[in-house]
Amino acid sequence: MARTRENLNRFRKIYPQKRRSPRWFSAELRPFKLTFSNEEEKTVEIDNYTTPIIVVTPVENVNLWVYSVTPIAAGRWEVTIKASTRISTDVHVHVGEGTL
Repeated sequence: MARTRENLNRFRKIYPQKRRSPRWFSAELRPFKLTFSNEEEKTVEIDNYTTPIIVVTPVENVNLWVYSVTPIAAGRWEVTIKASTRISTDVHVHVGEGTL
């Protein structure tokens, strides 16, 4: 059975009119090590960042996420990390400076 219609949009390449430059962050990451002891939430303060980028990595198989990043003062931030369940393990936190 032959095709009677072809989707020409499938072959058309659409490029944005204004190309955007990529957003980078500095390669210097500061590692922190947090110890959860039967907790679901942990708060840590970080210094000397204008716009922090935060990466959280657990040691065990559990979901972790950055719940909030709140500015305290100029260059100081309060970061809240939450877990999907109560855990007793170490968590690695890497913080980098975001640039535009």
